[in-house]
Amino acid sequence: MSNVPSDERRFFQRKPVRTSNKADTIANAVGVVLDLRDGEQGFALPGRLFEQLPFAVYVCDRDGLVVRYNRRAAELWGRSPKLGDPNERYCGSYRMFRPDGSLLPHHQCPMADVLHTGVSMRQQEVHIERPDGSRGIALVDIEAVKDSGGNVVAAVNCFQDITERKRSEAQIVNLAREAEHRTKNILSTVLATVRLSKSDTSDDLKELIEGRIDALAKVHTLFVESRWAGAELHRLATQELLAYSGEKEARVRIEGPAVMLEPSTAQTVAISLHELATNAAKYGSLSVGSGRVEVLWSLAADGRLSLRWIESGGPAAAPPAHRGFGTRVLENMIGQLKGEVRFDWRDQGLACEITLPLA
Repeated sequence: MSNVPSDERRFFQRKPVRTSNKADTIANAVGVVLDLRDGEQGFALPGRLFEQLPFAVYVCDRDGLVVRYNRRAAELWGRSPKLGDPNERYCGSYRMFRPDGSLLPHHQCPMADVLHTGVSMRQQEVHIERPDGSRGIALVDIEAVKDSGGNVVAAVNCFQDITERKRSEAQIVNLAREAEHRTKNILSTVLATVRLSKSDTSDDLKELIEGRIDALAKVHTLFVESRWAGAELHRLATQELLAYSGEKEARVRIEGPAVMLEPSTAQTVAISLHELATNAAKYGSLSVGSGRVEVLWSLAADGRLSLRWIESGGPAAAPPAHRGFGTRVLENMIGQLKGEVRFDWRDQGLACEITLPLA
């Protein structure tokens, strides 16, 4: 330490500032800066150490003139104001705004309040605009400096950039709201599935419900992979028909342009394909070895999706004696999306066309 200037030795010999606690770090830092002031004339904190402080800091005299600031402060401001300039009072930022978005004039900013009232301020949020138009959010802690008579002679502002933290907090809130919305949608679909499911035996009913909920689970796996942007139609169709393709992939043909379905539409399409595939496996073309299924789609000029399910090589299709769950769920769910569904009970097998508007 013998080669260290005396003023810097005084700094090193003092109790170090704790940096593990966010709020206390800034408050303690203010205390260190104040503790190192040279009487009531100024601040004796060495320039090199002042620049190495792990936070932004600046000092204003009793008239609000900026008399000192470090590199971190200039970086957050996006500029380097001239010291002692009467046009640079209370803060070196280009412009400031309150959290509600309203303009915060420099003479009304937290530093001005502290200099005028002598009351120190903690954890005040200020939005800063830089000369290039970019913005940041600062959390300021300001300590009033008083003489032996209790008069305010200066103030020290230690502040930190919390822009990323605020952005993360906003994202968490949005994600929580979105998760709530999606959960309600999922539960509504599950409840509708259970309510509309009917069977002669409890075991058959259990099997029906399990299959339909499994279809929802599969499409939600695709949602997670896309970060909830939706599900790609080709992957969705392939996933739903994988169990019926087996080693004989020629039984199933899936073809159409690349289409990303938003979650509610993807969910409806997944359930629809599940019902059509289940019906085909029990009574249609997938119930016999020679049967085939084609899932084809195209996009119309008006942005509507036309999805066709075409069975061939299996038993002749006949209109059901009553509307079962499959028919009702397709009509109800597709109708809620302002779409249409049409069935064609042909000798060659069932053909179904689903038309949906794409968001």
